[in-house]
Amino acid sequence: MERTVTGIAWYRRPDYDRLKSMFTDGEKLPDTYSQWLKIACRTTETLTKEGHIVEKVYIDPEAFPAWCKSKRRKLDTNARITYAAETAKARHHP
Repeated sequence: MERTVTGIAWYRRPDYDRLKSMFTDGEKLPDTYSQWLKIACRTTETLTKEGHIVEKVYIDPEAFPAWCKSKRRKLDTNARITYAAETAKARHHP
């Protein structure tokens, strides 16, 4: 049985506040990096237990907006999900 590769948007502590302010829906993210990390780790653990191969896809404050612009996407949750999924898939199925 082939396991599903699941990309999850991941942030670096020094980038978190900057990214959050760039996102059109940044208010939906937890106020602090520590709060976000706790939730993200729980999500990763749950997905792993369900049999997914979880690929952390770092959202870079320079590369992600450029990707969104090239795809004519807003800097929002849907774009982050798509970016993480496409990046993870490309890493595992080049």
